[in-house]
Amino acid sequence: MAQRLKTRRQRYGHLWFVAPGLAFFLAVMIFPLVFAFGISTTNWSGLGNDLQFIGLANYAEILSYGPYYRAAFHNALIFLAIFLFQHTVGLYIAVLLNEKPRFMEFYRTVLFLPVILSLVATGFVWTLMLSPNIGLINPALQNMGLGFLASQWLSHPTSALGAVIVVTAWNSLGWAIIIYLAGLQGIPDELKQAAAMDGANTRQIFWRVTFPQLSPSFTALSVLTFIGTFRTFDVVYVLTGPLGAPNFGTDVLGTLIYRTAFGASSFSSAEIRFAFGVAMALFTMLIMAIACWGLLKVLRAREIET
Repeated sequence: MAQRLKTRRQRYGHLWFVAPGLAFFLAVMIFPLVFAFGISTTNWSGLGNDLQFIGLANYAEILSYGPYYRAAFHNALIFLAIFLFQHTVGLYIAVLLNEKPRFMEFYRTVLFLPVILSLVATGFVWTLMLSPNIGLINPALQNMGLGFLASQWLSHPTSALGAVIVVTAWNSLGWAIIIYLAGLQGIPDELKQAAAMDGANTRQIFWRVTFPQLSPSFTALSVLTFIGTFRTFDVVYVLTGPLGAPNFGTDVLGTLIYRTAFGASSFSSAEIRFAFGVAMALFTMLIMAIACWGLLKVLRAREIET
């Protein structure tokens, strides 16, 4: 018996070290998810104790809920724009910084500064800058002779979503620069020197040697960008409000779920559907998990090929 207990301690003793972390994970992740799923199977409005079990009716309604597809489409547009911006402008700036110019540390700090700023503070600053009355953007355009480009940036249907994309790109550019710069600094100089000795020019060295070595950075940045843009809420809420003004032109999944679960200034308590909002949040999380898995699988295969 003593030998058996000793064997069990040797085989399973390490589980005591992971037990606190596992308990914490169950308490703050698994239990809330299970509890939220239970709520999503009811018709609870979030007020009072009047609720009925309706099964998966909320999830079935999501599949034919027009505002959900509209918000998801806006998230997809933001993702595509930020994806292209980070893999072009972000990569270009990282390549410039990798040449170790004078004051490189200062440039890197300034470019990364927007990332560490509060998203709420970022939204307020850009709200003031884009204001048609007291903002800086329209007067700057007029001083440069581009006054015809001045606009009601956050209230015009054709420019509001573009303004949200610009603010999001400005806020997330630092991540692209840092991730690509780390990848560039990990590439051995011997590879570039060997390509140069074989007669490759600067452009050929970048596309045939440097860029393929950045595949892990490309994968990490793409997945982080996907997750970040489909979790967008703070910037949109501050810039255009919970209704995604104008006329839901900037409505994203985050503001739609918030508005459905908690209401907005123009909503009455009768229009608040807390359980339906929880169902949309869980459904979105499931779709994002599947999309991230597929994205990782495709990009990992690309890394192996390169």
